[in-house]
Amino acid sequence: MIRKWIMLLCLAPTLFLGGCLNLLSNNSPQAENEDGVKGRPSDIYESVLTYTGDGYFLPNGGKSEKAEEQYKDEVVNATKEYIKKEYNTDIEVHNLVGNQDGYTVFFETTGRLHFYSTAIVPIDFSEEKVLTENIGTLDDEVEKGLRTALYAYIKEDEFKILDDQIQDIIDQSGEIVGTTVESIQNAGGNAYETPYYFVQSVSDDEAIKPIYDLYMKNPDASKEELTDAYQEELFDPDDLWFSINLYMKDPKKEPVQEVYNPIMIAFEENDDLPKGHYFINLHDHYVIKKAGSGNKENSLSQDGIHGIYKE
Repeated sequence: MIRKWIMLLCLAPTLFLGGCLNLLSNNSPQAENEDGVKGRPSDIYESVLTYTGDGYFLPNGGKSEKAEEQYKDEVVNATKEYIKKEYNTDIEVHNLVGNQDGYTVFFETTGRLHFYSTAIVPIDFSEEKVLTENIGTLDDEVEKGLRTALYAYIKEDEFKILDDQIQDIIDQSGEIVGTTVESIQNAGGNAYETPYYFVQSVSDDEAIKPIYDLYMKNPDASKEELTDAYQEELFDPDDLWFSINLYMKDPKKEPVQEVYNPIMIAFEENDDLPKGHYFINLHDHYVIKKAGSGNKENSLSQDGIHGIYKE
């Protein structure tokens, strides 16, 4: 149960942002945006089809944002060196977002293990110095990315079934879409992630631990060696969570059960999907720009605990 609540906190913080961010708008809540939609002012929300992460915000980051060009090259190079040294992983940096003490760096891996994550690079603004010796990451952030990427790597066929099912759902519905790749690159950082879902893994996942340990010891280990290290019998679906996030294609349409229910049924009936704990979310057409999230008061979602189990 403790692990469930920890993972819920990782998945759900933006559930509370929809109502709060409405209060930050400079426009009347009932003013129409450029699509003729009320309650979605353009200074707070953007179409999921055009949102690229622009406007993503971290508290007290103004000083860093203003000085980004001064420090950018050094921050990018220091982040690449740190991730390579600590995690045997090459990366491409996509975005720097100012935080109170420096920058949160959004990056994507470039090797066979693919995931998105972040690093934190502090700046001494009084000395105009990048504190490269203090670069770090949030607890378990990159480790989680590696674990989910390893799952996707050794379970490639099952993940393809998941990708194909989502594409079939989109094609058959004609009413739903996903996010842009650019939004994931610039404001994602959610481990293994696609325009339609992201995957989270708990730190005490015993099934994947031997693979993770092998990779950290030998990043050139073959796919067969990594697969053989997997402890299938120790897998617990509560250790691997899939958050499916789909959006209404039409800016003027609300998420409705008639669209949501077939998605749920498709996931419930498909036993060939990767094992894990699934949560299905259907949002309206808009993303909260500062949070990079579609979770709002009208989103259709499960209760955050039960979900759909694939064992």
